[in-house]
Amino acid sequence: IALNMDIGKFKSIGFIGGGNFGKVFRVLDTLLNVERAIKIIQVKNAQEFIDAINEAQILEKCRHNHIVDIKEIDVYQISGNDFPCITTEYLKNGSAQGYLDKNFVTTKKAIQIITDVLFGLEQAHNQGIFHRDIKPGNILFADNGQAKLSDFGLAYGLSHQSFDFVGYNSHLPPEVLEGVTQDAISDLYSMGITFHRLLNNLKTLDLPFADDTEWLKALKKEKYPIRKYQPHIPEQVIKIAKKAIKADRNSRFLNCLQFRQALQKIPLAVEWFPIDKDSWNGNLSKETFELNLYSKRTGYFIDFKRNGRKVKDKCCEQIADEATAREEFFKIIRETTIKV
Repeated sequence: IALNMDIGKFKSIGFIGGGNFGKVFRVLDTLLNVERAIKIIQVKNAQEFIDAINEAQILEKCRHNHIVDIKEIDVYQISGNDFPCITTEYLKNGSAQGYLDKNFVTTKKAIQIITDVLFGLEQAHNQGIFHRDIKPGNILFADNGQAKLSDFGLAYGLSHQSFDFVGYNSHLPPEVLEGVTQDAISDLYSMGITFHRLLNNLKTLDLPFADDTEWLKALKKEKYPIRKYQPHIPEQVIKIAKKAIKADRNSRFLNCLQFRQALQKIPLAVEWFPIDKDSWNGNLSKETFELNLYSKRTGYFIDFKRNGRKVKDKCCEQIADEATAREEFFKIIRETTIKV
């Protein structure tokens, strides 16, 4: 598909990205003179794909502030072939995956993104619609910075094709590998893996297994993904992240509300981000914070500054070794992320 090509009433004006099942273009609706995003999907049976989505009334049931707005679903002829096309609002700020690729995701940002999309997912679940493919690439940012879940229809339509569609492999819970149909609880597990990745700033999550048996074993023993969290993340947050991806589905959050309320109960104070390995800066409303680790002849020192002034009771002096100093450094970050 070339730029400036016509797709029905749309003219393609930019390429956004592509996945396993199709490509996404930025298009102009020539009748309404508005920009949209259009996903052109490659499946064997175009009409069957559209019918499945229409029958489920995805467009009507998935209208929510935290769900990317689907404008229409139709079959268009492109280069003599029929393709199902999903047209949505165009969101210029990109995805959580794009953000993760280029920026440091703070603890606060990770919590905010997941809280936002849990609102949208709750709406869909209440209507009996499951997403089946939750991952950072399917979370987009609106102009006001809020996160929205995208690709509801795609996963649904694909799951009604003749082949067996399951979502982003490394985000699947153990029960799906064992043949349990994807449902609300498996969606929440994928949301938990997404949270785990955002918190830890994991751009990718690869599957290092020779076969499904090995993979399933690792999932059941909670050895994949490795339950290791970066040192700046507070214990309260880690506890929620771990609960969301328990191997035993009955030990996880059983609905969006439980997961969301657990996140909303976390009091958040300073939003910290690294400048380099020995310096972090932070913000809390209009206040600024700095934390610096350095060594002198007499040991290691940590300076904590609030609005450019040292806060004595949060500074440390003459720590004997670097490991202890680093532990203390991140302990201060963890504590002030919650309360300052």
